[in-house]
This record gives sequence, C-alpha cells and structure tokens, in this order.
Amino acid sequence: MKRLQPRIHPVKYFVSLLIFHSHFLLFHEVNTNYHEEKPQNNTSFRKWRIIQFLNFLIFVLIITSNLKAVDFEHQGFIDTYHAVGLNGSHDLLSSRTRLRMELWITDEYASLFSSMNAINNNVISSNSGIELREAFMDYSAYNWDVRIGRQLIIWGKADGLEITDIISPKDYSEFLAQDFDDIRLPIDALKFRFLLEQTNLELLWLPIFKPAILPPEGSPWEMKYKSHDYYEEWLPTIEPEMSLKNSEIAAKISTYQSGFDLAFSAFHSWEDIPTMHRKVYKTGSIIDTVYYYPEHHRLTFLGFEFSIPYKDFVFRVESAFYKDRYFQPASMHTESLFRRNELNWMLGIDWSPGNDWSVTGQLADNFILDYNEKIKNDEHTFLSTLNVSKQLFRQTLKLSSMMYYGINDEAYFIRTGVDYALTDELHLLSGIDIFSGDEGMFGQYNGNDEVWVKAKYSF
Repeated sequence: MKRLQPRIHPVKYFVSLLIFHSHFLLFHEVNTNYHEEKPQNNTSFRKWRIIQFLNFLIFVLIITSNLKAVDFEHQGFIDTYHAVGLNGSHDLLSSRTRLRMELWITDEYASLFSSMNAINNNVISSNSGIELREAFMDYSAYNWDVRIGRQLIIWGKADGLEITDIISPKDYSEFLAQDFDDIRLPIDALKFRFLLEQTNLELLWLPIFKPAILPPEGSPWEMKYKSHDYYEEWLPTIEPEMSLKNSEIAAKISTYQSGFDLAFSAFHSWEDIPTMHRKVYKTGSIIDTVYYYPEHHRLTFLGFEFSIPYKDFVFRVESAFYKDRYFQPASMHTESLFRRNELNWMLGIDWSPGNDWSVTGQLADNFILDYNEKIKNDEHTFLSTLNVSKQLFRQTLKLSSMMYYGINDEAYFIRTGVDYALTDELHLLSGIDIFSGDEGMFGQYNGNDEVWVKAKYSF
C-alpha cells in the first residue's frame, strides 16, 4: 500500500513544532508564577498572556498557510452548576458558570484542535478566569500517528476509579462533585502511536510536571484533618525542577481481539499528590510542634487491563503494581515514612439487561505488600461502586445513581440525578449528593450533603 506523505514542508513543520512547544513552556511558566506569587498588579501577567496568544496565533498561521482544502469546525457549550448544602445554614457549596469554545482545523493528514474555558466560580474564586484547556496538533500516516500539545490522556477500564488512569492528573477542588470528564486535567505531552490491524503501541513523553489540584483552604471542600493539641505548620511543596531528566515517560501496548481486549502499560512518573514528610519536636514524650514538608516523589508502575463480553455482560479486570510508594506511620511520634510496593486492582461487571437499563458494579483494593503493622493505612483498602441508570421517553430523560462505598471506613458517597433533554442542544439536570461516615475519603465530607441543579446548552 502506498505510504501517505505530508503536505506541509518539513522545515515549516519543524518550526511550527518548536513554536507550539515554546507556547506550552510559556503557558506553564506564566501560570505557575501567577498562582504561586498571586501578584496584586496583574499587568505583567496580562502582557505575558498577550505574548502567549500571539505565539499561538503564529503557529496557527504557519499550519493553515501550508494546508490545502482546510476545513474549519467550531462548537462549544455554556453550562451553569449550583449546589446548596442540606445541613446547617444551607450554604452555597458550588456555584460556577462556564463557556467552552472548541475549534478544529483539519487537512487530509494533519489537524489542529484547541479548546478554551471562560469560568466564573462564585465559591472558589481562584478557579475563575480564562484558560486554554486543550491545544494540540495531530498528524496521521498509514500505520502511525502523532499528537503534540496539551491533551487529555485516558487509560484503563475502571469507571470513576484510578487504577491505571493516572496519566492526566485530577482536579479535586470540588472533590467528586464534578463530572469525571471535568476532573481530569489536560497535560502537555507528545503521543506517538504505531497502529497495526489489531494491536496498538502507544508512547508518551511528558516534559512538564503537572500536579493534582487539591481543595483550597477555606473552601467547603477543604480536606479535613483531626485537630491536635500541638502546633502544626505546612511548609511549601517541593516540586521537581523542569529538566529533561525529570520528564515523565510511558508506554502501552493494546490488542483488540474478537473475543477480548488486553493491554499492558508502564509509566515512569511523579506523584500527582505530594507525600507529607514531617519533623516532630517534643518535650520529653509530649509533642510540641510538627512541621510538614510536602514533596512529590518519583513513581513507577506497571499496568494490566483486560475485558471480555459475555451475552449481556462485560467483565473487566485492571491492576497496577506501584514500586516503592511512601506510607505514613501510624504514630505521630515517628518521623520516618515506610516505603513499600503496592498492588491496586479492580474487578468490574457491566450489565445491559435491555429496555435502556444499565448496571455497573466494581470492587477495588489497594494492597500494601510486605505490610508492617506500624503503617497508618490498612494492609487492604477496599472500595466498591455501583452505578445504575435508566433512560425513558425515547431516551430524552435519564435517571442515574452512582454510589462509592469505602468498606474499611464504612463511609459512602451517593450521587443521584436526573438529566432531561429539552432539545438536542439544551439539557436540564438536577440531583442530590449524600455523604456518610466518620472517617476516610468520604466521611470527611459528612456535612456536605447537597442538592444541585445544572443547565447545559451546546452549540
């Protein structure tokens, strides 16, 4: 078969890649400095944003000037989401409105995609602003393709759980009270795929480290810590310096057979959430002061995915082996952390009984190998999920309920909602979120039960 050739001149193609890459380096540097320094005068920041925009515009002009029969496609949506607490004073727990604009510029073999968010958040003001969400270039040939730029990368078979789906970091600023598609954060990456008839090889290079976003201090979703009688102070987080040796790399090989799907993966990365080291000062046996030193450490994992359909069911298996993770000691008198290997796994079942019903159940476990009783975490941390949905009235109305249940802590989170398609473009949604428990990931939000409404108009 004849091999396809690019229509873009190689020199101009290379120059465009350099401009595109520098665009992301600039965006990363400006936003990092802006969020860390939080200047009162944003004039310099606006100037950098203008430079960033011009830089990106030059890239677009270079690409489009060398493409023949270029197609332009644009779309977007406006959505607004508001949630009121059901406990206490009925505070506003979430209130945000967003405009999303998306643009595709396509040729026969190459394409450019960009998306932008304009957000107004009335509860977490730091989340308000204009952001370039995704911006990448694709080039496709006969049996390979490449994508460079800011993009979302999704791995794994799990539904709403992180087993191997850790390439794109997560936004936990409002915990799980967001759509999972919005929780994932885009990353700056180079993705190369070698495509065979039933097998794909995917290679990733992530030159810029991007951490997860944790709930800001003072927000309704701030992480709750037990109060102590001693003084505590959190020092600035230590992040990896930007250098070639600190890049993240990943590889995944997937095969799609007539009766099953199978994949193996590996990722040499950094922890998205920092490890909390500590220095303890005592008078005798009494703790006076504790200083916490958050630091991101190297993380390496090997992943496995498998799924097989059988009649009305799909059975899914996913696992990830993490090497030398850090674990907190159970006693606050101990400073040294434990380093252990960890095996995370998930078993899932999808059932489609017909009549527009859908049922998904999952059981997951975080298993610490070579366990020591002095580790704060349990040897096994089990989590189960159940997702049930039903569509009615010619699929214009969808009822759904998703439950997370932490078996060790006996705590849960349930999101129940209704989605009505008033038209193809306009959806009206409403629901209720319930938290229960005394400890753990869900128990800390025991007072954040809420009722919410959402509207989304696509164009």
